[in-house]
Amino acid sequence: MSKHNIVKATFALLDDNGDLIKDATKGLSTDGLYVADHNGEGFSQINVSAIEAAGTPGWGNGQIKRTAYGKSMPTLALTALDLDFKINQMLKGYTQNANTGAWVRQLPKPHVALICESQSLDGDISIYECFNNVEFVEEASNNSTDTNSEADYSTVLNGTVLTPLKPNIFLAANGVQQPYMIAKSNDDKFDLDKLYAEVFGGYTKSTSGTTTTTTVKP
Repeated sequence: MSKHNIVKATFALLDDNGDLIKDATKGLSTDGLYVADHNGEGFSQINVSAIEAAGTPGWGNGQIKRTAYGKSMPTLALTALDLDFKINQMLKGYTQNANTGAWVRQLPKPHVALICESQSLDGDISIYECFNNVEFVEEASNNSTDTNSEADYSTVLNGTVLTPLKPNIFLAANGVQQPYMIAKSNDDKFDLDKLYAEVFGGYTKSTSGTTTTTTVKP
């Protein structure tokens, strides 16, 4: 089906076991999630590439008898409007220098879980593209001088999607694990709470029924 618009992007940091980090210092918020939708903040582009590639035909007796398919190797390209500075650094795995307060690259990269929500053309159906284990880089920082027009630079993050951290998630019907899931809100078996729990390392929503994020953009 056709889709349009970015409704929201929701991020979380997971530990090496694939469990949600619920901490305002070590994670993205006290409940673990960060919805990039504060004042002036959002995403103008979220592009997913290499979900699948065309297969390689196997020939026999002058006919194509089978097709061999490689692994799914998705990559992400995100363009952000005024993404919170601290969140941006944490998504890339930068840590804060105790002496200067500056942020410095540190390896290994953190495990970032992500759900990108878009909508159907009539706006009544939500579509969720899901990733459990992404490593993000910001490859460049571009700067231009203001003239009679303001020269803005939008943050561009590129992500490599890795194998999900827990062995029992992102499973196809045959039990084979994949790095990418897509869901539609009006499917018979759709359950948003279970989707969030699977993608975000066991996340459960607050008793008020709303998703809270304590990291607030100033």
